[in-house]
Amino acid sequence: MHAKTTFHKDLEFGAKLGAIIQNADERAKLIDDPKAVLSELGAASDVQLFADTADTVHLVIPAEIDAARVAAGDETYFEELGKAALGSCFYEDLPE
Repeated sequence: MHAKTTFHKDLEFGAKLGAIIQNADERAKLIDDPKAVLSELGAASDVQLFADTADTVHLVIPAEIDAARVAAGDETYFEELGKAALGSCFYEDLPE
């Protein structure tokens, strides 16, 4: 039951954050004062926010890597790492 509750909270948080990011005014508030906006969502105060721009994309390096899966050349794991690192970064118009 605990895992289900935690997962549900994560989904709720993700949905709220996704709605903020898609709204230009709310996204600007998030970028201007991330601690205030994130605390309203119930996020920890030590969360750091890095906003991608057309010229800058942030790559997230996971805190822990499964060395055995890397050593085994696990393609599925590499795909998971790539998705985690890039999140939903996608730009139709790349800077020149």
